[in-house]
Amino acid sequence: MLSAPAAVVTTPVSRHGWLLHAAVLLSGFAGLGYQMAWTRMLSVSLGHEFTAVLAVVAAFFVGLALGGLLLNARLRNTQSPLTWYLVLEVVIGAWALMLIFTMPHYNQWTAQLIGSQPDPLWHWLVAFTATLLVLLPATFAMGATLPAALQLAKTIGQTGPRVAGLYAINTAGACVGTLLATYYLLPSLGLNRTLILFAAINFGIAALLSISLRGAVNKNAASLNEHTESETPTGAAKPVLPLLFFTGFLGLGYEILVVRVLAQILEGTVYSFAAILSLYLMGTAIGAALYQRSQRAGPIALQNRFAPYAVDRFLLAAVALACLLGSGLLSQSQWLYDVVLTSLGPSNWSAMLAELSVASMVFLIPTLCMGALFSHLAQRASGNCGLGLAMGVNTLGAAGAPVLLGVVLLPKVGALTALVMVAAGYGVLTWLLPRRRFTWRYNLPVALGALVLFVLVAPLRFVAAPAGSQLLQYQEGVIAAVAVVEEPDQSRHLKVNNRFTMGGTASRFSDHRQTHLPLLWQGGNAEQVLYLGLGTGITFQAAQYYPKLRVTAVELIPEMISLMPYFGVDAAGDHWPNRPRLLAADARRFVVADTNHYDVIIAEVFHPSRDGAGSLYTVEHFNAVRQRLAPGGVFCQWLPLFQLDLSTLRSITGSFLAVFPNAQMHLAHYSLQQPLLCLLGGDGLKGFGEDWLQERVHNRALQQQLVQSRLNSDFALLGGFIAGPEGLRSFSQGVPLNTDDFPWVVYQAPSFVYGQPEPPAQRLLALVEQLSAQRGTLLASEQRGSVFDQRLQAYWQARDHFLAAGVGANPDVGIKEMIAQTRGPLLEAVALSPDFLPAYDPVLQMAQAVYNQDPLLARELLLALDKANPTLPDARELLARMFPPKFGSLGAEPRAN
Repeated sequence: MLSAPAAVVTTPVSRHGWLLHAAVLLSGFAGLGYQMAWTRMLSVSLGHEFTAVLAVVAAFFVGLALGGLLLNARLRNTQSPLTWYLVLEVVIGAWALMLIFTMPHYNQWTAQLIGSQPDPLWHWLVAFTATLLVLLPATFAMGATLPAALQLAKTIGQTGPRVAGLYAINTAGACVGTLLATYYLLPSLGLNRTLILFAAINFGIAALLSISLRGAVNKNAASLNEHTESETPTGAAKPVLPLLFFTGFLGLGYEILVVRVLAQILEGTVYSFAAILSLYLMGTAIGAALYQRSQRAGPIALQNRFAPYAVDRFLLAAVALACLLGSGLLSQSQWLYDVVLTSLGPSNWSAMLAELSVASMVFLIPTLCMGALFSHLAQRASGNCGLGLAMGVNTLGAAGAPVLLGVVLLPKVGALTALVMVAAGYGVLTWLLPRRRFTWRYNLPVALGALVLFVLVAPLRFVAAPAGSQLLQYQEGVIAAVAVVEEPDQSRHLKVNNRFTMGGTASRFSDHRQTHLPLLWQGGNAEQVLYLGLGTGITFQAAQYYPKLRVTAVELIPEMISLMPYFGVDAAGDHWPNRPRLLAADARRFVVADTNHYDVIIAEVFHPSRDGAGSLYTVEHFNAVRQRLAPGGVFCQWLPLFQLDLSTLRSITGSFLAVFPNAQMHLAHYSLQQPLLCLLGGDGLKGFGEDWLQERVHNRALQQQLVQSRLNSDFALLGGFIAGPEGLRSFSQGVPLNTDDFPWVVYQAPSFVYGQPEPPAQRLLALVEQLSAQRGTLLASEQRGSVFDQRLQAYWQARDHFLAAGVGANPDVGIKEMIAQTRGPLLEAVALSPDFLPAYDPVLQMAQAVYNQDPLLARELLLALDKANPTLPDARELLARMFPPKFGSLGAEPRAN
């Protein structure tokens, strides 16, 4: 029968011990910062497809595991742990510096190796292998730093159980690194300078320890190495390694599944992920620290000699119950987020606190238990087989969680069932321990908790929809949760992770214009078009009316392609002159890897605040797009002014100008609620002229579609022009360019969704007013100053008046109040340009609406309208119908469409 060993005395922390603790803290700080920076750098070539994301995570973890596993024996037996630790820190810093210079070239080569249409297995293999190899020297060294630090602690006289303490310090450093890197270092310094700072930390650690500890290393290190920290006899450690492997798998699996659910609640910015990760690390560090504190009286695992694995079972059951509790609390995450945000008011700080509050609710208790469990298992294993082996096995298990749980399990069973299975997995692990007759005592509460969760908690689906709407389809994909919602008026829209509305049937008019406008600006003779982003597919649907056009379209989220039929989009129908090619791929990676050239490239609306979308607005991405343009091609980047502030717009505009110096800015339409801008550039912009449409559009079906989209005149086609390159350069001065090294948009755009921005109509008016003085012209040099040029300039002035009239109007008032608000500005717009029908038609409609209430006011409006624009007959004809005794037909020509 086993007997409990005597308590191991833990020596107080000396001055040298505090120095080592500081080094371990800073090492964790830099290590997590490296992971975040390298992941962002690699996404350029590997893409944001979940295949690539998982490959990067797996490769990083495998590199860490290899370092711990392969150096375990050497570190356990070394007589010079200080030298080992110094070398590891120097290797990490040196390799980080080298990657600053080599990563751009490596990204280009990797993207071409993957190809534009890779098989998923090939994509995963290349992404995994490339990441593993390019990061291996650094990740290999990172995986061995904590085992080396443990050996170093012994040689400076720090005896007793130290695994949990060192692990807590290192993880706390990683937590601080997550927050400081995300909220300050990366936004302020950019990627490369932040990496240089982290490398300096590694070198500083090596220099500090080399100077301070060289003379203090205990000369009896060999005898200290013979001391074991094991709390059990060697033979009792056999179950520890399997437990470490599977707890690593389940622990990371819980994080992945919860992150996917929280994506439907939090804002989905770079700060959202930082909040989640920091709480995960904080809870783990606290759990490890509490376990270390419990060791002051000696090891606790064998306090009861009749139940030597009681602590193992207790901690496994505690983690299982904590995961069930966290999973149940997930259902209240939306409530907590709204309460905190409403109480504090919209701001960056309140949003950060709201996201941290939600992350704390679902992560703090589970990760606290996980930290204690890992510390217990690693401390037991370290004396028998070494901390390097323990950590390597645990990390290797974690490397498999993203694929098996995130890709295979989640889409098949849903988030709630997957989370319950993870919690149950911890209970199952108790059966790996000897003396199984005690296991039921710990698993019974777990089983009851899982049952309660299934009964009381609804599936973790968060889809905000107004009363009376219907959820038509919901798919839990590997990248995002996608839903199709039908409103009471039968319109449908697409929601991604409940936070992002990706268009719908109600916006078909605007969506079709997003195809027609760039194709017509190019000249209407394009043969190849590339769409970056599909959304509902309604935008690209309009390409079917161009007989010669061949369409290629890429969409990151595969489920969105399968849901397009819900919006009346049939990509496989015979109505397409040429069958479109639809690809599930990352737009950024695709344009780098593709070798084809396109006459027109249309980049759909990307939500700037969404983590990852900012890379689609960088100078490097715009340059890659330019490489894909055929001679005479144009690139159209649509921008949602209703989802970004003017400072972010300035950065994007400046970045676009850096690649397309002849850039233009256009409006898609005149909506004040959802203004949509286009940045247009490319060699195909050589100046427009009169009769542009008449000379280029001859297909009858296309002509009919342009009438429906109100694009059946040159004034409608060119009327949204806001500014040319001179005006845009002035507009974008003083704001940093958005680059891969300095991703300004990624860190600036979230302030828009976290704050309380002014209405989009006011931003649009401010933009138009700022650019109107330097608008310039769209016409070729030979037509400047012509009658058509003068009419076009008048059209733009009338448009600006029209927009200003709408900004000040209150739509919730009665018809008489509306007329009082808008009649003056609208009639001024009509008088400025007889061609500007968007101001003429609302006055007609108001006259009709007010006629029954106040016929004299209707008559007054129509007389004023006819006076402002006597070239159109509509006001006179309506006046004649309303007041037949006084007005008759004046024989005016009917108005053209």
